[in-house]
Amino acid sequence: MNKITQIFLTSLILLFYSSSIYGQKRTLDSIYIVLDNKTELNLAIYNYKNLADNIRTDYTKFLSILSENNDIPDDISYSIDYNPNKKLSIKQTKSGERIIWENNTQKKFQFSNQCNIRSEDYYLKIKFNDLQSLMTDSLLIRLLEAINKIDETNDRLSKTYVYAFQGDKLIKDEQFDNRTKSLDIIFLKGGLGVNLIKSEPIIDISAEIGFGIARKGILKNQYYVSYNLLFDFMEESKTNLNGFLNVGYRRNLSNNIDKPNWLGVELGYLINNQGDLIEKNTLKFGVNWELGTYVSLSPQLYLSNDGKDFYPALRLGIGF
Repeated sequence: MNKITQIFLTSLILLFYSSSIYGQKRTLDSIYIVLDNKTELNLAIYNYKNLADNIRTDYTKFLSILSENNDIPDDISYSIDYNPNKKLSIKQTKSGERIIWENNTQKKFQFSNQCNIRSEDYYLKIKFNDLQSLMTDSLLIRLLEAINKIDETNDRLSKTYVYAFQGDKLIKDEQFDNRTKSLDIIFLKGGLGVNLIKSEPIIDISAEIGFGIARKGILKNQYYVSYNLLFDFMEESKTNLNGFLNVGYRRNLSNNIDKPNWLGVELGYLINNQGDLIEKNTLKFGVNWELGTYVSLSPQLYLSNDGKDFYPALRLGIGF
């Protein structure tokens, strides 16, 4: 196996390995609940699978731990943080001014204390004043009732469901529900590339136009058409130009809006040919991984002579 083939295969393995280990949580949908103007709940959903059962198990364990603790302050504001099966902590927080009425307008009620339950599948934030409102079974029962009112949605847009309880009565008005805006985009890109083709270093410039489709607030899919112009300096005092027209697809494997992880495939065809480096009617197949915002790595395979001849290549791209 020659050196360039080894580089090609190693790069491919790294690409697919990286795609399997990369990924962070994202909020699919969320629920906002007001309980008799005494408690507010905000639930961010990361995973719908067994959501109600997971919350029931975690909250029951949380109440069990909390009921055995006598260190909860009753004269200052505090925050409770609970990571299921890992850690529960309580810390003092600063209590600020609470304005409930101003200029003949009722203001949103502000709570003194807060509880945060941080799971791999959800994040539950509870605002309250009286610890007893946190300790009652009715809070869990009402939360699960609201969860059961919604189903996992295949909608591409994230949604916040708004509920209120007055006593045991669940009140919902869909006019208060909020759906995120579409983040689909049309994009233009340009870049430079350094290629290793037939053991020869080749420079290229590229231009790309495409369409990006978002899901649940994160750009997830890109479809594009691009053109690569390769500069071949192998002949003395002459520069040969070879141009590839490509179509491609990328998938964002990350669920973190701040840390995208794009992996894609690309198929190209030689439409401009000069010199002997690349034969006419050559096809190019590549796997593309974006190492960062402006850097990409692409192991490639060139096929010519009706597929009878083929050779690997490698491209390092810098975008702008």
